Amino acid sequence: MSSPLLDIRNLKTYFFVRAGVAKAVDGVDLTIRTGETLALVGESGCGKSVTAYSILRLIPSPPGKIVAGEIFFEGENLLLLPEHELRKIRGNKISMVFQDPLTSLNPAFRIGTQVAEVLQVHRNLRKQEALEYSVKLLKDVGIPAPEQRIRDYPHQLSGGMRQRVMIAMALACEPQLIIADEPTTALDVTVQAQILELLHNLKESRGMALLLITHDLGVVAETAQQVAVMYAGKIMECADVATLFQTPRNPYTQGLLASLPRSGEKRLTPIKGMVPPIFDLPSGCRFNTRCPYVFDRCLREEPGLRAVNSPTDKNHLVRCWLHQ
Repeated sequence: MSSPLLDIRNLKTYFFVRAGVAKAVDGVDLTIRTGETLALVGESGCGKSVTAYSILRLIPSPPGKIVAGEIFFEGENLLLLPEHELRKIRGNKISMVFQDPLTSLNPAFRIGTQVAEVLQVHRNLRKQEALEYSVKLLKDVGIPAPEQRIRDYPHQLSGGMRQRVMIAMALACEPQLIIADEPTTALDVTVQAQILELLHNLKESRGMALLLITHDLGVVAETAQQVAVMYAGKIMECADVATLFQTPRNPYTQGLLASLPRSGEKRLTPIKGMVPPIFDLPSGCRFNTRCPYVFDRCLREEPGLRAVNSPTDKNHLVRCWLHQ
């Protein structure tokens, strides 16, 4: 098997504020290979976006700080690189599509100028060359009449079109990895499907890897090969898509799948309870306040992320005392 493109080991990102220390990401391990889509899923506030920002060292400091761990990209630890070297990777080898394209795009500049800037910075293209290539990129992501659209400002485009512009900017330098942080937030269902299909097709045609951050398990089933389920700063379960949907082992994963709407059922089955406050996490397993199978050991000791003891689930990892 080839070496991973991105290998995150024991990543810990904390926020130091007056209320205490918020352990937003607390010992995360993830691996992504070239051409693979890994979906990072979980409820809001579980640490998905902070994990993504940590990869590119975009954590605001203060109050945030990466206190431990290693992030290897093409065998090089990104956390040890000086800032000027990291700038050569951001937007070039690793690109990011943010949640809200309206706030991510600068309202004071035209679309073409913003896409062209990426090419001028990382590819040293002249302004006119960059604008011409920007037209091609906008066409590639399905924006009609791109020659006219490059003169538009962000407010002149719909939410779906703005997200396509963000994807064009992410693709500008043909990166090896794209991080898509909730790329379909606040979009209509039909537009969501178009954006996800676009990302999938572009990934396949260009041989890129994709880290897809989402809370929508329906999206995961259609687009990802591998899935990591996150809760309160920890990875709770990690497996390929088919295995996770057919034989989920962690009670949290089971709860997420059970809460999906089903044809013919009028009522949803939510996970009971609330996500614990980040400044007051329970001892032992972090899901023990909501878990229907909790027992004494869950309250005292935190389980590690271990392989499921099954010959058919060699790459299926789960954090739960029920399976250890």
